[in-house]
Amino acid sequence: MDRWVDPDETDPATWRGSGPHDDLRRGEDVGSVLERAARTPLPYQYEEDRHYSEAVAEIFRTSQFSNARVVYNCGIDAHRRIKVLTRGLLWGGGEDHQRFKAQYRRPPSPTETVPFGEYTVWTRFQYGHIVRTDDGVTFSPGDSAPEEKLETLAWADLYEPVRQRLVELELVRNPPFAKYRLQELDEWEEYRTQFRYDADAFALGP
Repeated sequence: MDRWVDPDETDPATWRGSGPHDDLRRGEDVGSVLERAARTPLPYQYEEDRHYSEAVAEIFRTSQFSNARVVYNCGIDAHRRIKVLTRGLLWGGGEDHQRFKAQYRRPPSPTETVPFGEYTVWTRFQYGHIVRTDDGVTFSPGDSAPEEKLETLAWADLYEPVRQRLVELELVRNPPFAKYRLQELDEWEEYRTQFRYDADAFALGP
């Protein structure tokens, strides 16, 4: 990670990031999920920090770690290209810790790919240990070199926190098509309910 904080910090204010549209993400306008998505201005970008200490094995499909700190940088550029960049730490449950970066992308429309189909994923990770010093927290790499991989992953193979953020971006990019695809997957009602009362979703609150 480029920036380090105490992974055990629990103050919500410390874990919140900021982006150019964060001032809009708490508006007072009321609208449906599709209306809010359609009214979100482009380019759209925000950063969010999350600390996971429960269900880590289930969320990230690992039995090796019991805690995770993930920074999500999500956005759509003016050309409607979607990008989600994650970076963070996995630790606990053993002696080894891990730092990682991952980028999730889908080309802009029109394209042969469809929302919630396949995404290009680049991942870089390294094992080591969290080291606490007087200056804060740093990551001390282990003996192994960083590993990288580039792959194409199906929607079902992505982590749920990443899927949730991609749903928001896909709804901003093309609300009717994204809704149609989610209905095909029988996931529309689940995500519609999540975003309906999420004041931080889209550029305007519910």
